[in-house]
Amino acid sequence: MIVPMKKLHVIVQKKDIVPALESLRELGSVHVEHQEELSGYQLEERREEVVMLTQALDILQRFECKVNVPQQEARDWTDTVNEILELWAQIEHYQGNITQREIQIHQWEPWGDFDPKDIEALAARGIDVQLCEVPAGKETVAPKGVVLEKIHLASGTYKCLAICREKVELPWETITPPALGLGQMKKMQTEDQVKILQAEGRITELRCYCGAFQEILVERENVLRFEEVEKGMRAAEELALLKGYCPIDACGVIAAQAKQEQWGILFEDPSEEDSVPTLLRNPRWVEMIKPVFGIINVLPGYREVDISPVFLIFFSVFFGILIGDAAYGSVFLILTLIFHNKLKHKVKDAAPFILMYVLSASAITWGVLTGTFLGTVLLGAKLKPVVAWLTDSKNVQLLCFTIGAVHLILAHLWRCVRRWPGSGAWAELGWVWILWVSYGLVRSMIILGQADMAVILDALKRMIPGVVLITYDIARGPKSQIPVGIVLLLFSIISAFTDIVSYVRLFAVGLAGTAVADAFNQMALSIGFNNVVSGIFTSLILVVGHAFNIVLCGFGVLVHGLRLNVLEFSGHLGLEWAGFKYEPFKKIQQS
Repeated sequence: MIVPMKKLHVIVQKKDIVPALESLRELGSVHVEHQEELSGYQLEERREEVVMLTQALDILQRFECKVNVPQQEARDWTDTVNEILELWAQIEHYQGNITQREIQIHQWEPWGDFDPKDIEALAARGIDVQLCEVPAGKETVAPKGVVLEKIHLASGTYKCLAICREKVELPWETITPPALGLGQMKKMQTEDQVKILQAEGRITELRCYCGAFQEILVERENVLRFEEVEKGMRAAEELALLKGYCPIDACGVIAAQAKQEQWGILFEDPSEEDSVPTLLRNPRWVEMIKPVFGIINVLPGYREVDISPVFLIFFSVFFGILIGDAAYGSVFLILTLIFHNKLKHKVKDAAPFILMYVLSASAITWGVLTGTFLGTVLLGAKLKPVVAWLTDSKNVQLLCFTIGAVHLILAHLWRCVRRWPGSGAWAELGWVWILWVSYGLVRSMIILGQADMAVILDALKRMIPGVVLITYDIARGPKSQIPVGIVLLLFSIISAFTDIVSYVRLFAVGLAGTAVADAFNQMALSIGFNNVVSGIFTSLILVVGHAFNIVLCGFGVLVHGLRLNVLEFSGHLGLEWAGFKYEPFKKIQQS
């Protein structure tokens, strides 16, 4: 659920700003809304410190540390951070040089090692040497006085030297010599690689300062946050005003603190114009879906609805159908168990692991129901499905359409409850009716193959009660908007039909995953396990092929499983995901 918020105004004397902010920070329940521009040299300096420390830590954490060096004192940290950043800049510079030279070396290796200065020396003595490329198989006569020396043949072209006393126009493509010889370039490669190793070695030595830098970073971030809040307060004469939002259940504690420290305080309900942050609070079994919202960076607006329970249930079902294989689900389960065991002491929030347990179980369940294990060929061919009905593609398609209809109808029923008892609630019931009729039409046209005009006209007739309810709501609005509303209604009816059809992607993607699995199985079985070599190749095809397919199926979940919740369902619910996160003013703790 979305936690109700109160708008908060705190008035303090200017001399009491710092202790008041320290108290509010200790309470840790006020989302501050800045009222003044956050600018100034001091703030910019603080931000630069945070950026530098963050970058330095990111660099240090890329290297292993085997040296135990005492932590550096805070007063010296800037010099060390600057050294780390400079060393990393050098590494990137040398790596860039190496990459560019690798291209040049590859380009000039067919010509052999020569010093370009020798060409200049020969030119000074009256001997012209040109590099050119001559197509093989073409009897092209060299100009008079030109000696053509073939060096290398590749891709039907000779690398050649054209030597003459006086420079002449050659009938072939000429190549400008490089600035450095091949040997020189390779020598510089080695030198730069040595420099990189030296810089990396020094960074590795400095990595023992990670702990100290993390402490300093947390302290700098807290200082920055405190000064931003102070700077964002509105001041007038001897008073300063802080504005923010807090959960309704935190008002009592804040009011008690205000009374104790003699602040002026006012709580009020947020207005429609206020930008209120969103705080989600759900039962533990629902909280596991939060990481998904974090990955796709969406949050319902304060005045919208929290669909977390519905999202979790349907996303789990979608995951099972899209992965569609008991073996793949087992792989997800095993990997989750391994990572959870390794990271349980480092990661405080177990929600991502619990979610993966649920999703893995969903995939395993669907695989067992359909008898799909590493595809239907190989091991899957020996397994009988628990529900034989699901082995028929038409039945699975019907199931997907049914899930889609239920999903979208639920959205409009939910919206109906929210709009009750106004005319808008009746309009939502009208959409429920239209969706149900559309589901019947989808079943008739796609599953039963009855795509004639008579079926379509019959469906349109049965939609009339729903259209009437929606039109009634449109008619109660501004008269000038009625024609536009009617036109949009027609497009929305078509969209409702196509939205139900779009749930067939669950079947299609799941089927594609099974087909790819079977393709790798057939490829492997064609080689067989007749001997050691064939056994190795067969095993590689199976392991690499199925690993690749698991990745593809995972992408399918990210694209289609999320889309059906975030776009289709949310669109019918009227959810715009317009929220921003509730971030209370409190001390950042070192992780």
